[in-house]
Amino acid sequence: MKKLLYIGLGALMCMSFMSGCSNEKAANALKDAIYLEKPVIDKANEGKLVIIHGVAKLSKGAQDPDLNLRFDSPCVTREVQVLTAQKKTTTTTTTNSKTTDKNANQTTETKKTTTTEYVWKDNNTKTDRNPWKNETFYGEAKIGDFTITGSTLNSMFNNKRIDVTRDMANKSGLNFWKQGLSRAFLTNRRVVERFMQSGSELRAQNEGISRIAFNGKEKVARGEYTIAGIQQGDKLISNKDFRIQCYSGVLTKDQMIEKNK
Repeated sequence: MKKLLYIGLGALMCMSFMSGCSNEKAANALKDAIYLEKPVIDKANEGKLVIIHGVAKLSKGAQDPDLNLRFDSPCVTREVQVLTAQKKTTTTTTTNSKTTDKNANQTTETKKTTTTEYVWKDNNTKTDRNPWKNETFYGEAKIGDFTITGSTLNSMFNNKRIDVTRDMANKSGLNFWKQGLSRAFLTNRRVVERFMQSGSELRAQNEGISRIAFNGKEKVARGEYTIAGIQQGDKLISNKDFRIQCYSGVLTKDQMIEKNK
C-alpha cells in the first residue's frame, strides 16, 4: 500500500525550492491532472490527481483533547506559559580616586549582584508538573464536496483571538484568571493576586503556575484557493509521486503548471 501524507500549506508550496530540487516532476504530473470547474466529487477520479478551487468554510471545529474543549474555528493554537524563576546578574563598577601631594591613586571595584526574577516562559514540552504545551489542533473545512484538513488550513483563514471564558474553565477543570483589563487565561492552580502584584519574594509563591490562552482562525477563508492533490474519498492528499499544492486565488491548469517550472 502506498504511504499517504497530509502536508501543510507552507511546506507544500516551498518544499522543492527549499531542497534545491526541480519541480519538473510536479509540472508533468499536473499536465495529466483533472481540472474541476466545480468542486464536486466524481468516484471515477478516485486515486487520480485533481485540481479544485473555491472558498473554504468551516465544517468541523478544532478540538483540544487534553482540555476537552471544542472551538468554532478550523484550527486552534494552544499557547502555554509557565511562571519561571530566572536568575539575573547585575555588574556595577565603582572607581575611587585618592590624591596625595606626591601622586594620585585610583582603584576600581567591581561588584556582582544576583537577583531572581519571575517571568512567563513558553512551554514546548510536557512534564508531570505541566502536562500541557504549545500545540495546534485542526478541524475541517469544506470546498464544495471536498474536505480540507491538517496544516493546509493555517494559511487559508485570517487569524482571530479566542477569549477564555469561565465556561471553558468549568469544562477543562482548570481555573479562570483575569488580571485587571488584561487577557483572560486558564491556569493549573489559583493565582494569588497580591503575590503577582508584589516584589519577587512574594511572586515566588506563584512559581510554576501554567497559564493557557488560545488563538484561532475565522470560519470562512479569506478568499478563493486552488488546490491540487490526489483524490481519496472526499479529501485531497499527497502520495510519493505528488505533494498536494495550495495557492491563493483561482488558477487555471496552465497557471498551476507554470508555477512548477
